[in-house]
Amino acid sequence: MKPELFRIGDFALPSYGFMLVVSFLVAIFFVRKTAKNFNIAPVVVENLAFYLMLGVIVGGRLLYVIFHWNQYDQYPLDVFALWKGGMMFFGGFVGGLIASVIYLRKQKISIPLFSDIAAPAIALGEFFTRIGCFLNGCCFGLPTTLPWAVRFPSECAAGSSPVGSEALHPTQLYSSLFGLLLFLFLWYKLKRSHNTGQVFALYLLLSGLFRFGIDFIRFYENAANLWINQLIALGVAVAGLILYFRGRSRAT
Repeated sequence: MKPELFRIGDFALPSYGFMLVVSFLVAIFFVRKTAKNFNIAPVVVENLAFYLMLGVIVGGRLLYVIFHWNQYDQYPLDVFALWKGGMMFFGGFVGGLIASVIYLRKQKISIPLFSDIAAPAIALGEFFTRIGCFLNGCCFGLPTTLPWAVRFPSECAAGSSPVGSEALHPTQLYSSLFGLLLFLFLWYKLKRSHNTGQVFALYLLLSGLFRFGIDFIRFYENAANLWINQLIALGVAVAGLILYFRGRSRAT
């Protein structure tokens, strides 16, 4: 819709990149403030933020490139052009999770506890990031006749796709709204008595189920990518369900 927020000469501020940065900053602010209530020093959150951001970017971009290599085989250097968009949520999630686990173990901080603190922030980050996807015109849906369907301009990924001439599901906005609602729900759960690890488990369960469902109306050029993503989403949901019922007995 608007891949660039503004342009001054040769400099352009990409919408997706800007919203990605906003999502990180807002999430860090939330976690930093909340962690104080659990006697975790702000400096721990600030240091973790760097490794988390690195893991999310590397993991999200790597998985996207693997599934969309046809976009880069002729121009391999575009793999590093993050400002053009092109991230996969599950890749970023796994990359960020691995980086966070390594850091928290070195700092001898409870991983289940910190996961609970971070879960609402991850959902809130999804809210902002998916707005960036909408502005960038990526992660779009299938054709629909619903009154809120969106026609994307031809210069973005959605507009230049095989379904680009039709009105499409704004799946980016569906995901953004879900992220906001999930944030409010998890924040509410975090402030109430719960077993350690169960807030994060709810995040996994609900986000996995949502992703499995919304993929039915998202556009995929390759049907194999659809089923792979849905299998991953189901795996995440099942993991969340297991973790929820195996929550530690000590209430936080």
